[in-house]
Amino acid sequence: MRLDKLFIIKNGIASTDLRIEATKQARHIPYLRPASTQARTLAGWVWLNDIDDKNVYPSETLFVSTNGEGSHSYAYVSSFEFVANSDVSILIPRKEMSLIEKIYYAQCITLNRWKFSYGRKPKGKRLASLELPERLPENFTTLDLKKYSNIAVEMDALFDLPNKKTTSAYVVGTELVPLNELFSVHYGVNMELYKFDACKSTHPIAIPFVSRSAQNNGVAAYVEKRIGYTPNPAHTLSVAGGGSVLATFYQDKPYYSGRDLYYLVPKRDMSSAEMLYYSMVIKANQFRYSYGRQANKTFRSILIPSQMPSAFNINYS
Repeated sequence: MRLDKLFIIKNGIASTDLRIEATKQARHIPYLRPASTQARTLAGWVWLNDIDDKNVYPSETLFVSTNGEGSHSYAYVSSFEFVANSDVSILIPRKEMSLIEKIYYAQCITLNRWKFSYGRKPKGKRLASLELPERLPENFTTLDLKKYSNIAVEMDALFDLPNKKTTSAYVVGTELVPLNELFSVHYGVNMELYKFDACKSTHPIAIPFVSRSAQNNGVAAYVEKRIGYTPNPAHTLSVAGGGSVLATFYQDKPYYSGRDLYYLVPKRDMSSAEMLYYSMVIKANQFRYSYGRQANKTFRSILIPSQMPSAFNINYS
């Protein structure tokens, strides 16, 4: 179901005319901003006298970061009354929802981060049209929040996801190893797209040209195969070292690639399901990088699971 069928979307307010303080005083209220962790969403404190009542939201309100290269699309449920800045969208349920339902939907929204980027922000129609489950799964309805001191950790476990403070990939109870223990890392053919003749994907000699984009499986265009130019091999992972840093995709066909594009060859036999799993795992580490901190060297040592959990063992053929 579309997000806007479940929630009314409200926008935060600009900080232009607000007095934002670093410490809390009487008649102050938290002012929230986009961030990749909930603790960092606190931008400061603003005066209640400066805020219209309609822009003050109660505790247990769901909100989404809609801007920032490493902050967009993270969703949280606040445990206190707050005001949000203009790069945050507030989601008001169209029907009554429990706290656990709101936390569930916050996790669902966050899991859709891969669909967005700094250049394709989760705002307006993009956020409104996001597809979400219509209702809470049964295994969530019996969760007693009072027995958990850290709700986020428990929610991660229910999604079979890690807590970022303890692991760096989608895995629970699995040994973590450096990426280069499972994959050999190679620099791509480093071609320039304008030097090729574009063609349709159905052309008999069409070859995907993979760039550093985070969209369309990284494929920027299809081009005619050229004699003397050996494409990167099929059944590899393409990884952007710059641009949309650490955008990672499974490539099942030979492909040409542009600058700062690496490809990973598995050191042991891996199914397409395993390759898709590891593309997701590597991409989950994007929060470690930015345009100013690219992944040309250090991504080889990222810790990833040594094995794919059985739950991901799906036949994609």
